[in-house]
Amino acid sequence: MENRAHAILAGLFVLLLGAAATAAVWWFSGDREAMRQFELVSRGNITGLNLQAAVRFRGIAAGRVENISIDAADPQNILVRISLRADLPVTEGTTASLGYQGVTGLAFVQLEDKGDRPAPLTSAEGTLPRIALTPGLLDELSSAAVQALNQFKTVSAQIARLFADENVDRMGQTLLRLESAAKGLDDTFREAPPTLAAVRAFFGPENQRHLAASLANLARVSGEAAPTVIEARKLLVQLQTVGEHIDQAAVSTGNGLLNGTLPQLNSLMKDLTVTSNRLTRLIEEVDAAPQMLLLGRGAILPGPGEAGYAAPAAR
Repeated sequence: MENRAHAILAGLFVLLLGAAATAAVWWFSGDREAMRQFELVSRGNITGLNLQAAVRFRGIAAGRVENISIDAADPQNILVRISLRADLPVTEGTTASLGYQGVTGLAFVQLEDKGDRPAPLTSAEGTLPRIALTPGLLDELSSAAVQALNQFKTVSAQIARLFADENVDRMGQTLLRLESAAKGLDDTFREAPPTLAAVRAFFGPENQRHLAASLANLARVSGEAAPTVIEARKLLVQLQTVGEHIDQAAVSTGNGLLNGTLPQLNSLMKDLTVTSNRLTRLIEEVDAAPQMLLLGRGAILPGPGEAGYAAPAAR
């Protein structure tokens, strides 16, 4: 009877120990809360990300990594299946990236949501909702370092081409030309003050007053000559009318009258022609030099080949 009691106690102890172990496994397994599964898709490296790695939603512990595999449909894609708390608002604007813990360097999944697309994330039946996994900070730094290195190589090559022997010789020749041009400018500036002084003397106050008086007299003479020119033009019109009347009279007279008066008419026409030519020359001279009406014609200087011609003195 005593042996049977010991056996019963041992059995109860085993049952209690098994129940306690089951409760501990359930407690530490984290399956107490309702979970949802999502699939992260990465085109780059996921160095440091392991199974059971932590998943954080805006810094909150939200789940863990369940599986990591290669996409059978596209081998360039790496699929990371995660389990996430069902109460977290995963939307179409949710993004995923890799974060790294300080000393260990182990990676974890960081989920962010800026709220620009608040619609809940869904998927077709039989598939898991997918979230793009963007490169982490280290990947971005590596890419930036590679780009900077390539740019540095390009700049180095360009500097090497710029300071090639041929280009150095060209820059030396250019500097020599600039030095020669600077010397020429210095010589020009040294010669410029006398010329500028002569120009200032020519446009001095006295010459400016004379020039202003001459322009005023010319304007006044032009205004006074305008009526004379108009009268001369009217006279020419009248003379033309007289000529037309004479032509009509000559046509209307008979052959006898024409034979008797023809010499007189010819003489009259010659006089009219001479008078008309003189008036024309007078009008042209007045148009060219209106001051002639007040000052008269000036003495005409002899030209080259004529008596009394003197060549102008060279300056």
